[in-house]
Order: sequence, then structure tokens, then C-alpha cells
Amino acid sequence: MEATVAAPSARSAKATDGCQVYWPAPYEVCGAIRDKYNELGGPNSFLLFPTSNELSNPDGVGKRSTFHNGPIYWSPWGGAHPVANHFFAAWQRNGWEGGPLGYPTSDENVNPDNIGRRQYFQGGTIYWKLNEAYYVAGAIRDKWGETGWEGGWLGYPITDETKTADGAGRFNRFEHGVIYWSPDGGAHPVSGSILDKWAQAGYERSTYGYPTADQFTKDDWVHVEQQFQRGTIAGPGPKPVELAELSVFPTPDEIIAAAQRIAKDVPATVADIIEDALDEARLSMVRTSDPSPGDEMLLPQPRGAGDIFFSEAATARVSHGHNGIFVSTTHSVEALNPEKGVREVDNTADGGRKMRSPQMLWVNTSATIRADAVKFAKSRVGFAYNKNFAFNKDVNGNDPGGYNCSQLLWAAYKWASENSTNSDKTIDLDGDGGYGVYPRDILKSSWVTKYP
Repeated sequence: MEATVAAPSARSAKATDGCQVYWPAPYEVCGAIRDKYNELGGPNSFLLFPTSNELSNPDGVGKRSTFHNGPIYWSPWGGAHPVANHFFAAWQRNGWEGGPLGYPTSDENVNPDNIGRRQYFQGGTIYWKLNEAYYVAGAIRDKWGETGWEGGWLGYPITDETKTADGAGRFNRFEHGVIYWSPDGGAHPVSGSILDKWAQAGYERSTYGYPTADQFTKDDWVHVEQQFQRGTIAGPGPKPVELAELSVFPTPDEIIAAAQRIAKDVPATVADIIEDALDEARLSMVRTSDPSPGDEMLLPQPRGAGDIFFSEAATARVSHGHNGIFVSTTHSVEALNPEKGVREVDNTADGGRKMRSPQMLWVNTSATIRADAVKFAKSRVGFAYNKNFAFNKDVNGNDPGGYNCSQLLWAAYKWASENSTNSDKTIDLDGDGGYGVYPRDILKSSWVTKYP
């Protein structure tokens, strides 16, 4: 049971020795808790006024005082520290000072990213980011530290430390993977393609058991392997996995195969090709929480054939945009999706076509080249869809057999300008170069002008 100091009169002029009353609240705040409260600013701090006298904790050792916005806890091991908001919720969820975290040993600290916060406890650390707080402790915390804490490739924790189904192990999930600990194998991160395969097999209850080593690579992280108690799991490395996620449709294995094909013709390693393509994708494809970014409105009528458009579009929480080329004032040719491929679209059907934040553009070239680009686009109607934006340029000089939306526009104007007797410049709508051309590259190209 909680022990409570008797409350003095709200207007009492004198408090018990070592204590202080903050009128009009009638409660005494004492000792180290009082000192911490005053250090924070007393009633002018985020805690506001006290709501209790000093209370004894169930262990009979620690003390606490409660305030409008949270308590201050004191222990002989950690001193006096406030625990508030999401930190308090996470601590409460795990049994307060009687749980694995024990007493607080610090106030909240701002993380180096200036976004999240952390607070230290006897048995672990609670990390907060964007209204979620979870604790990390022991060998899992140590391993997470080796990866760079929240600034490393795993990111922030998204669960508390949790027992595994067999009761022997522990794990924390992070933004980009998990760390599992077992008595025999120790603590090791599992992520990406290996985590996917391990999950499909049944995690630690599968024939593989627990991880016994970190991931390693034999080819500069194009592929990775990881040893488990009863076998090895191999798969694409973290960069092919991320590039596949940003490109939306291809698999990591398809990304690697494309890079291997390109590496036969250019002086670069597969790993360097994938890294360069990933840098480009990160600039052109944006992760989003909105499955349909942008305001929906009617697609405007173009000035004429050969003009193009950009609209917002997202798939699998990646905002990638979409392009089309007008072949008349009413119809456009577009590479729509893997099911439909390249199609001619009537933009006047059903009262007009609605798109998200469409932007109308024209290409700064001659009427002849625009007409030839339209001819090229029309000739590709019926072609398959190319799922791979990361490597959609025709590096090997072969007809690709399939197009995605930005690739179609890029190829149409490149072909038209290269085959024109009236042009001494090749029109490259992908101004920043690289192995892929993305819808936003078309939007930002120096060859295009937005409608006024």
C-alpha cells in the first residue's frame, strides 16, 4: 500500500523541514524530489503543480511525488528523475520500478537526430520517436549500439523486449529489422531478405533455430548470408532489397540480375552499379504514408500532340508519380501497370479523366521531333510493362520489349531526336543521367517547360 504524508493546509506558511509547499496546491514536495522539481522550474515546468505528497513505493525503498503531467521518482541507486508522457506509459506497461527496467537513472535526453528522445533506467533504456516509446536492454541493446543505435541501419525500436514463444530467447523489433538473443547464440540482427525467409520458415521455431552470427557477405553486400543454429540462410543484400522496394515492382533478385547484365558492358562492379542506382532512386522515389498523394482533379486538355504530363501516384507506400504522352488533344499513350502494359487512353471518357495534381508540360523541340515521338509511342501500344525503373534505360542497345511510364517518354524523344535529320542534339529527358529514368526526372528535365 502507498504511504502518504498528511497534507498541510493550502495556505500553511510553514512546511515540514526539508519540504516545500507550492501554493495553491496543498502538497509537500520533499528532499531530492523537491530539488529536482525546483531544478526543472517547479510549477512553471512541464510538470505543473504537485498532486500528492511524497509517497513510498511498494518496495519500501524508493519514493515518488506526482504532478499534473507526471511523477518524479527517487531511488538511492538512480536519484530523482521525472518520468512523463510516453516514457511513463512504456515504463508502466513493463511494471514500473518493479519490472525489468527498475528505477530511472536519468531525465529525458534528446537524441542526436533531434527527433527522438531516450531515458535511462537501471535495467535498460526507453527510446521514443513520434509518439511511440519502447525499451531496449541487455545484450540486445549492446548489439543495437554496435549497429549505430537509432542512427544506424536498424533505426528505432518498434517493440519492447519480448520473450520468444519457447521462453528461452528474447527479441526487439526495429524499423528495419529485428535483434534476437538466445542463451546459446547471443544477440544478432536479422533483416531484409534473410528475415523474410526466416519468417516464412517459422522464425526460431523453424528448422533453422536461432541466429548464431551476424550477416556477412562474399560479394560486397550484393548477397548476404547468416548462420543459424541448424543451417545458413542466404539472400539479396540490403541495397538490392531497398532498391527493389523503391522501384515498387521488381524483386531484389531481378534488381541484381539487371545490374549483372549491365556490368558486362560498363567498367563498374555489380555492387557499384546497384549503389549508384539506389542513390538515384532515393532522389526520385519518396516513401509516403499516403497511398494516394495529391489532390484529385480533371486532367487538362493539352495544347497538342507530343505534350506530356506528370501526375502524383503511389504504390506500396512509395510515391513514384506517373507520366503519359499525348498523341492527340483527347488521347494519350501510357505504360499503365504490369497488367495493362502500354495502352492508348481516352482522357475524355466518362466525363473526363481525374488524376492527382497533374502538371502539363511541353518538350522544347521542333514540331517534327514531337510528331516522331508520338509515332514512336503509338508503335509501342500493346507492349508489356517493364517493372524495373532502376535500370530502365536501354544500356545494351537492345529493344527492351517492355516499358514503364517514364521510360516510354524518355525513349520516344530520344529515338525521335536521334533519327531526325533536323536535330544535332539527342533529347535526353533524364537530365541527371544514371541507369534509370523516373517520372520525377521527366518533370525536372531541362528539356521541358510547364504550362503557364
